[in-house]
Amino acid sequence: MNWRDTARWWESLGRQDPFGSILKTNGDRWDIERFFATGRADVAAFMSAAIELVPSLPRKSALDFGCGVGRISRALADHFDTVVGVDVARSMIVRARQLNADQPRCRFQLNRSNRLKGFDDNRFDLVYSRLVLQHIAPAPARRYLAELVRVLAPGGLLMFQIPDVIDVDPEEAFVNAPIEPTVVKRWLPRSIIRAWRSVEFRHIPDPRHGGMYMFGLPPASVTAVLHAAGATLICTRADRSHGADVPGYEYWVTKE
Repeated sequence: MNWRDTARWWESLGRQDPFGSILKTNGDRWDIERFFATGRADVAAFMSAAIELVPSLPRKSALDFGCGVGRISRALADHFDTVVGVDVARSMIVRARQLNADQPRCRFQLNRSNRLKGFDDNRFDLVYSRLVLQHIAPAPARRYLAELVRVLAPGGLLMFQIPDVIDVDPEEAFVNAPIEPTVVKRWLPRSIIRAWRSVEFRHIPDPRHGGMYMFGLPPASVTAVLHAAGATLICTRADRSHGADVPGYEYWVTKE
């Protein structure tokens, strides 16, 4: 699965139920005020921990990666001069701009790429991502992690949450499955077989029936990506917000 698959998936969810797809309820539908109140509570707890870990954290600019309709972006605007929310789904960005028209410090930008297009290196004092990377397949998730470090300003703070491995990327598993040594396949380069399987995968019926893909990365893989990108890991904290029966973590990161 690549970023295009993720974009199609969240574009549909953003049209059907933009609030419930971000935060699940026990059957009730969110009202807007109650929904945004959860963002204020989350950011209040986050900022308390952030100030404890990085007392001198600058407050000029913040990035909300995977912003949805701006639940966190809106709350971060109480603490930073400017907040940019990015999302892969156009439906989410359109709704975020509508709902946060009264927030002059917030700006929302569509990012349909496996990179953070349009953002210079060292751009943001704070980079925040929660309940986002867990829905992105491992390979693009690793690329996005490197990008989050790239746009983080020296002395700034990156916080993201991601579980340990919950499931494998179904496309990756299909493409990399053992090759039967038939007469034809024995002579074909593996790259050709992989490319053909990738096309085949697009025509396999989706088995989720409206569910959500959930992924994760092992901590060793996460720390390797952070190290290669030039980041310094401040600490990790146990996290179960993904709700699965596997461990998860918050990663608190800075950059020299």
